[in-house]
Amino acid sequence: MTREVQVVGDLADLVTRLTPDAVLLYKLAVGHPAWTIAEASTQLGFDENYLRELIGSLTDLMLLRPSLDSNRQYDAIGPDSAVSALLTSEEAELRRREAAQEAVRRELLALLPTYFEARQVRRQAEAIDVVEDVAMVRHLLADLARRCRREVHIAHPGSGMAEDQLSRSLGRDLMVLERGVVMRSMLQHSARQHIPTQRYVTAVAKGGAHVRTTPIVPRRLIVFDREVAFLPPVDGDPKGGAVIVREPAVVSHLLDAFELLWHSARPFPVLAADDTDETLDELTQSILMQMAAGAKDEVIARRLGISVRTCRRYIADLTNSLGAQSRFQAGVLAHQRGLLD
Repeated sequence: MTREVQVVGDLADLVTRLTPDAVLLYKLAVGHPAWTIAEASTQLGFDENYLRELIGSLTDLMLLRPSLDSNRQYDAIGPDSAVSALLTSEEAELRRREAAQEAVRRELLALLPTYFEARQVRRQAEAIDVVEDVAMVRHLLADLARRCRREVHIAHPGSGMAEDQLSRSLGRDLMVLERGVVMRSMLQHSARQHIPTQRYVTAVAKGGAHVRTTPIVPRRLIVFDREVAFLPPVDGDPKGGAVIVREPAVVSHLLDAFELLWHSARPFPVLAADDTDETLDELTQSILMQMAAGAKDEVIARRLGISVRTCRRYIADLTNSLGAQSRFQAGVLAHQRGLLD
């Protein structure tokens, strides 16, 4: 590109030398092939020194050239031939330069795989990976739990994990707590009624873990030492593996979302009867909010981690207590009475 700009610039400067006087001389040369400098000086009224300058300009433009005929001093060349003669060498140079540039581009771009491979090794702490093998995910979780030194954050949706999953998590979590690692776990309110979850929480709480519950936990999340985060795949099915995030900005964003839920969550276990009633009130309000948003029973149940049957019983009780004839009317009445803050 630099060469092309330079070539165009040189030719533009050369064309500026095609002055009206040079055109007059060129017209004379075409019309009178046997002209001489003396004759041109007389006919055009230019002195010979100036004429020689004009001849130099026309020669550089390939419009004049010294004649091989002894009876003539210069031969006039047609403009098309002059253009061809003038640009042929320049175009050849441009093609050579373009070929060289393409070769450089091809050779350097061939290094892209090497660059990204080396960059990935250098910036492993910023990688995002998808692991579809569940056994490999469990192995990675166990390995990171062994190496965790400061803190671990856990968010788990639903009404409680299966008993075998809780047993597997309990051994790993107690090992982490024994090293003085701060553990914060967030579950859904519905998990309070899950007997295996109650036993798990009692055990880890004795080890120093902090456990809270909230009406809805959007997605499963595990973060080790604010450096590595485990997320479920897009469909949320843990059997599909996990997405492992090491990019600091993404991990930080996930922890910010965790903190927002954590500050509004309630401690688990809660022994006081009035606190238990408050938790049930939160669950009821969450159902009302989901109803007002137009969510179906199955969706509400899944989000709150309760069975569809239990969800429908709550909805029926809410509708009756509000004196509503339909779900829609229940949402309107709840809003009017300030129940949907």
